[in-house]
Amino acid sequence: MSQPGEQRRYTLGEFFSLAGDERMELYEGTIVLMSPAPYEHEGVVANLIAEFRMALKGSPCLVFGSNLQVVLLFEDEQKGTKNVTVLPDLSIICDRTKLRQGRCYGAPDLVVEVLSPSTARNDRLLKRHYYEKAGVREYWIVDYQHQVMEKYVWQSGTFQLEDVYDAANGAAASTTFPEVRFSVKEIFAFLTS
Repeated sequence: MSQPGEQRRYTLGEFFSLAGDERMELYEGTIVLMSPAPYEHEGVVANLIAEFRMALKGSPCLVFGSNLQVVLLFEDEQKGTKNVTVLPDLSIICDRTKLRQGRCYGAPDLVVEVLSPSTARNDRLLKRHYYEKAGVREYWIVDYQHQVMEKYVWQSGTFQLEDVYDAANGAAASTTFPEVRFSVKEIFAFLTS
C-alpha cells in the first residue's frame, strides 16, 4: 500500500482492470486520464484517418483511431519503464499478429498525435520517447493551432526529424508508406471556413 504523499504505481494488469471503457493511458506505472478533445483536434484526426485509409486501401495494413489501446513492450533500464499503454490519435498496424485481446501489443508502423493544449507536452516529450524506444517507424506530430505537421522517421534507434509540412508547401508524404500523399491545406481547411 502506498504511503501518504506517494504516487501509486500500477501494473499493466491493474491498469487493464481499471481502464475498462475509460480513456486513460499508463506512463511508467502512472495512470493518465484523457480529457475530451476539442472539435479542431477531432476534425484533423478524422481528415487524417480518411487520407491514410484511402491511400492504404487494399494493403494488409490497418488504420485505427484513438480508441485502440497500444501496449508498447519495452524496458528502459534508465527509467525502469515497462509496458507503457497509450491511445494514439492515429496508428497504422501492418503486422496483424500484434492485434489481440482488443489491443495492439507492440509498436505500430506509424503513429500520429494531434496536439491539444492539454496534451502537447506529453505528445512532444513522453510519448515521443516511448514511441522511439518501442521502435515505431514513423511518428507525426500535428499542430492544428499553427497548421503544421512534423514527420519523424526512426533511424538507428532514434527519431530523426525528416520533414515539416504546412499549407504553403503543398503535399505531405509518408516515408514508410510512399502511397500516402495528401494536401496539408485540405487537412486544416475546415478550420478557416
